[in-house]
Amino acid sequence: MSRMTGIAAAVLGTCLLAGPMRAEGPGRSSTWESYCTVCHGSDGKSNTEEGKKRNARNLTDARWLASVSDSRLEGSIRRGRDKMPAFGRKLSDEQVKALVAEVRALAPK
Repeated sequence: MSRMTGIAAAVLGTCLLAGPMRAEGPGRSSTWESYCTVCHGSDGKSNTEEGKKRNARNLTDARWLASVSDSRLEGSIRRGRDKMPAFGRKLSDEQVKALVAEVRALAPK
């Protein structure tokens, strides 16, 4: 095995062992970037122009996050809520569940 092949294998192995990226800022999923960032921003705080117009929820609010179930979050993503559009026909079940996990990861530690 050449030195470069060994290095490439080590890097790939490290990435695979690390698992999915944690949902933080620039590390957002492509689904988040495509559907959520315009209103909620990369940080989930909804300080975007569109987020302010729609009065989008600050998804980093620990009290609110503790008060809603995953089922409620999934329903909001699929069917929309207030001024939030529905994404149920655009996203797979796996994508919806992954977005719920991303929202949960926004809770302050």
